Order: sequence, then structure tokens, then C-alpha cells
Amino acid sequence: MISMIPDSFYINNHMTAPLEFYLKECDTYEDFEKKCSDEFLDEDSRIGRYLDHLLCQYDRKASVVSFDAHLNPSYVGNIINFRKNNPSRDALICIAFAIGANEEELQYLLKYAGHAPLYVRRKRDVIIWFGIMKGESLETVNDNLLARGLEPLYKE
Repeated sequence: MISMIPDSFYINNHMTAPLEFYLKECDTYEDFEKKCSDEFLDEDSRIGRYLDHLLCQYDRKASVVSFDAHLNPSYVGNIINFRKNNPSRDALICIAFAIGANEEELQYLLKYAGHAPLYVRRKRDVIIWFGIMKGESLETVNDNLLARGLEPLYKE
């Protein structure tokens, strides 16, 4: 499944801070919804569409990324084909490393799936963040986590 994501997909991401400000200014949820409902993400397909876009952008195949991420061979394909709508946070981090995604793309991937983005005050997240920023391999990051007594992204 190859789908291109419209530019508005990315433009809308830059609207998050103004939307948060506007949310604080609204008296009711209905007021906010009335003004901003077209800014809401499509809950049913956002992660699959975005992941599909990343695969196309990096010219990667779902099965190869699944293998490189130490996941079941059909894991990524199931996400982009909307058969798996709740991938774990660690699986998405592994997928981002396997694709070669950058820090911003990883953060969006986590947010679109409803997971907490990487947080600079969590030691485990900093090791992951540093790894993606420096282009380290998934295996190196996993080893760095294990060496510090932290939960690995995947188990051998």
C-alpha cells in the first residue's frame, strides 16, 4: 500500500502549540471543537498512513524493516494495512531506527500512535534520543540500554 500524505499533514503538526494555546482560551470542549475540528488527526489511520509515508520516503520495504527492527516479518505491513492499530512504543522506536528515520519523524510516529514522545528527563529516552540523533544502529542503542541496566527495546 503506497499512499502519499498531503502537505497539510505536516503543516498541521506545526499548529499544535497554537492549538494548545487556543484550547486554554475556550470555555467548553464544544467551543474548541467548533473552531478546530478539522485539525484533529484521523484516529483510525494516522499511524499506518504516516508509517507508509516514511517507508516510501526512505525507499524501504515493510518486511525488511520488520526484520531489521527485530519484529515479526508481517508487523510493519500489518500497521500500514490497518490490521494492527496499536503498535507498542518500543516497537515503533525499533521501526524508526530500522527505517533510518530522524528524531522529528520518530517523535511524530510516537505521537500519532498515542504514545508519549521521547522525553529528555527520562534516562532511557535520552539514550534512545541520542542514538537516533547520532545515527546509531538499533543494536548499539539496545546494547547501551542494557549496559546501563535499563529495559532494552527488544530482546534477543
